[in-house]
Amino acid sequence: MYEFASGVAAPVAVGLMGTQDPPLSPEPIAPAPSNFEPPAVPLRSFEAILAEHAATVVAAAPEPATAVEAVPEPTATRRIVLTMLGGEQLELAAYDDRDEAVGAARELMTRFSSAESAGEWPELDGRFVRPASVASIDVLSAD
Repeated sequence: MYEFASGVAAPVAVGLMGTQDPPLSPEPIAPAPSNFEPPAVPLRSFEAILAEHAATVVAAAPEPATAVEAVPEPTATRRIVLTMLGGEQLELAAYDDRDEAVGAARELMTRFSSAESAGEWPELDGRFVRPASVASIDVLSAD
């Protein structure tokens, strides 16, 4: 049933060694990198990194300043803006002091809250505004 070739005259082809298959590996392959070789960048301890950082912070610390008059920053004018649900904005007031503007905005929130619970529409600059149509009351700096 099966014929076996024996002797020198009959070559035997096994696996990928046939004439139609490519060679297994034409070039040698380098060995896999070792996990035991030293790292390319030397590792430093956390304490060494902290000591180096502290040294650079001390070296970069500015010298104590001499007596220089502090220049007061100009105060920006604060605007109270009522933003409606449709995106429309109503500018209601302007204040030089931020605290005054925030106080006025809080008073306006209280006014809208009480008007909503009473079912009334407050009047703002000759316009009656439904409290449910207000999206936000903003305190903005006038630039």
